[in-house]
Formats: sequence, structure tokens, C-alpha cells
Amino acid sequence: MTNNIFGVILAGGAGTRLWPLSRKLLPKQFLRLGKEDSLFEKTVSRITPLTGINNIVVVTNKLHAFGSGYHQLKKLRMLIEPEARNTAPAIGLACLYLLKICGNDPVAVVLPSDHMIADRKAFLKVLSVAVKEAEKGKIVTLGITPDSPETGYGYIKRGKPITVTSHKSQVTSHKPEVTGHRSQVVNGDFCGEVFSVDKFVEKPDFETARKYLENGGYYWNAGMFVFKASVMLEEFKKYLPAAYNLLEKINKEAFEGEKVNYDGLATLFSKMPAISIDYAVMEKSDRVCVIPSKFGWSDVGSWHYFYSALPKDGNGNVKLGDVLALDARDNLLYSGSRLVTAIGVKNLAIIETSDAILVSEINHSQKVKKIVDELKKQNRRELDEHITVERPWGSYTVLDDLPNYKVKKLKIYPGHKISYQYHNRRSEHWFVVKGSAEVTLDGKKMKIRKNRHVDIPLKARHMLFNPGPADLEIIEVQSGAYFGEDDIIRLNDFYGRK
Repeated sequence: MTNNIFGVILAGGAGTRLWPLSRKLLPKQFLRLGKEDSLFEKTVSRITPLTGINNIVVVTNKLHAFGSGYHQLKKLRMLIEPEARNTAPAIGLACLYLLKICGNDPVAVVLPSDHMIADRKAFLKVLSVAVKEAEKGKIVTLGITPDSPETGYGYIKRGKPITVTSHKSQVTSHKPEVTGHRSQVVNGDFCGEVFSVDKFVEKPDFETARKYLENGGYYWNAGMFVFKASVMLEEFKKYLPAAYNLLEKINKEAFEGEKVNYDGLATLFSKMPAISIDYAVMEKSDRVCVIPSKFGWSDVGSWHYFYSALPKDGNGNVKLGDVLALDARDNLLYSGSRLVTAIGVKNLAIIETSDAILVSEINHSQKVKKIVDELKKQNRRELDEHITVERPWGSYTVLDDLPNYKVKKLKIYPGHKISYQYHNRRSEHWFVVKGSAEVTLDGKKMKIRKNRHVDIPLKARHMLFNPGPADLEIIEVQSGAYFGEDDIIRLNDFYGRK
């Protein structure tokens, strides 16, 4: 580990390709399946041996920072994007921030937050070579050696060799991050070959992908990059001058050491071109090189890839949750809230959540995007949020939602509180079903014990605090004409929300 290497984790995505499990307010990177760490948490632990926990910067958005990702993010440095502008502005902002907080010219290891990597030790070996090349002024991308003619990824065609560094690495004894993942694991010598990049190519059709695999020299573009912060900003100045000029203004007007003036940032960041780092820099720069890599990688970009990455039973099924399968083969069966049974089916993805069910042939699961697009047209709530929505203070679960009233179950963690707030269009009634609540109502504090209740009139200023050692649970009945979350006017918030 060195103080001059920083991990930059991009965690602002919505992950809609794994709908209905992954949604706008709970994307795949923050999902926890059973007792497993989330993909985000695995990304953090995977890079920590190289950077240390204090040298990790997460680029995310308000929804995740103060929602489903809050408790996974709160101990890390965060940069909150005012709005989504694709990966180039996010990476440019991160480089600027690193130069501010580091005092010298750090190496940035940029990683997506929602990928699986089976072999951490092999991954770190590749990164050690990438860091050395980055210190020489190169922009390094990790190219995944393909083992099938995939059409869902972009490809990188390698050019001439630059360096070869031998690394002895017997990694089969290392405990894998994911068991059952299809091969792509380094055994024995890792040669550490570094090549120039001949070109980046778009997602191919099947026949073209087959030729890439047959000819060799082509690698999957995994969206992982290593470079010095100053080098990337120099390339911004050369190839994306409009964004570079905005970054200079942000540096002067929105960055004060480690502190960020988010109001000032929002005004300038909204003017950023919405463009990926591939289009903006990687496809144009002559500093780019690629390291062929094998460490059991998957971007978990569809239910097909999710199924491929997980261990199977004797019939080729992946079963997660309360699932019973008879005479069923090669299926992905997920239960989120109730019993799921399957008889005599094969090659299906059946994904059950409390408010939506997806049934698809596994090989057609990339078409989930069409379902997502249709849900957008219909403005369906199920696209954005689950029945249970996580908040910094705990969570709420919608029990009923009708035109003139809405019923929720609130869960408040010990020592946490809901902001001091009021509503313009609804009143509320709170009934304590577990624990003891401290309620502030128009400045007056009161204790509400189990089986007791309190009314919150329209426009009354109120706050809810859990002073106890266990979760506080409350049934909330909202009455009025409108129950949207935007009818929360916060006067004071423990978590810094506005």
C-alpha cells in the first residue's frame, strides 16, 4: 500500500438491467443477497490492500448517498455528483479532487462498483503492473481475455507490446471471491504483458465476436483504468476542452481543500458534456495501453451473466431464497419475499420481489431493458423503488397506498432520527408497535411508548427519535390529497440532507 495510490469507485449507476431486483433507489451495487456483502462492499475490500481504506473516493449521487448506500458509504470519502453526466465528467471531477486532497500527483485506480471478480490476488497482481505503467505517464486499461464470443461487451484490440514483467503467482490457493464462476483465473506465472492499443471497438454481432475470439488479440473492455490524475486532466485539456475549462472553474469556485461547495458545483457540473470516458479520451489518446487480464471477471450486466457467475446445484439451477424446484434444469430461481416453486422448466430466470415478478428465458434476459423502457413510459413506481425503501435512519415499507390515505411501517435504527420537518399536503398518525419513541411536535418533546399513538397535524413541525437499544417500529397513516416524498420540508437534518 502507498499513500500515493487512490481507488476511485464509480457508484452512481441505476443497474436497471437486473430489474426487478435492482432499481433506481436500490441499484445492484448496494444489494445484499442474504449474508453476502454487496458488490460495492466487495469492490472496496478488493482494492483496500493496494490503497488503504483512507485512500478510497466514491463518486455517487444524492439518491444513493442518502438512501440505500448510506451505511455502506458513510465511512468513505464521497464525491456527490449533482446530476448524472456519464463517466468522463465523473472521472474528471475525481481527478481534480485527488489533486486537491493529496498534495502531489496521485495514481488513480478507477473501478466500477458493481462487478464480480473471482480471484482477488490475481487482480491485485495486474493492478501492480498497471500502477507502474501509470507512474510512467501511461493511461492503463485492463482488457479481459475473452473465453466466449460475447456480444454484450465492447472490445479492445491490442497493438504492439510495450513491456513484459514476470510475476510469479500461484493463486489457486487463494480463496475466491465468488465460487462457481466460469474460468478466467491466473495460474502460475503472470507475465504482466503491456500492449499499446490499436483500437476500441463497439459491441459486435455474434459472428464478429467469434472472429475476435478465433484471431486473438482482442479483449473485453471492463471499464477499469489506472492513471496519474494530472495525466488524465492533460488529456481532457487536449480532447475535451469544454469539460476541462469547466473543471478549472470548479477548482476555483467549488473546491475548498477537501470541502466541496455543492451549490457551486451543481451550477457548473450541469454544463458538462454527457459523454463516456471511452469516447472522450480512451479512443483518442496515444497514452493508452492495455494489460491482458484473467481474474474471473463479470460485470453482472444481465440475469444471464448473474446466473453464469454463481454456483449451481446438480441440475444446473441457481436457487436463492425460499425456492423449491422439481424436474427443473439450468434455471435461475430467486425468491425475495415468498415461496417460489418451479416444475419441469429449463433455461428460465424467475425473479420474485414483493411487488414485481420477472419470467424470462435466461438467454433473452438482456432484453429486460425493453421492459424497463416500457415501465418508464407508464411512469410505474416499480421501476424506481421497492415496497421497502432504505433511508439513513432506517427504512419504510409501504403497506397500502390509496388516493386518500397511505400506510407505512417505519423502522428507525437505535440512536437515529427522522429530520425535523413538516408537510404542506398531509397529516400523519403514528402508532408505536415496537420500542419507545421520542417525538418532537412543534418544539415540545414527548415519550410515546409501545401501543401508544400521536397525531401529527398538517404543517406541524415534527421529529422522530429512537433513544432505545433496539429498532423502533411505527405504523404511520398519512391522510390528505398528496403523499409524495417531495412534500417533506426539512428544517434540520441529522444527515445533512436538504
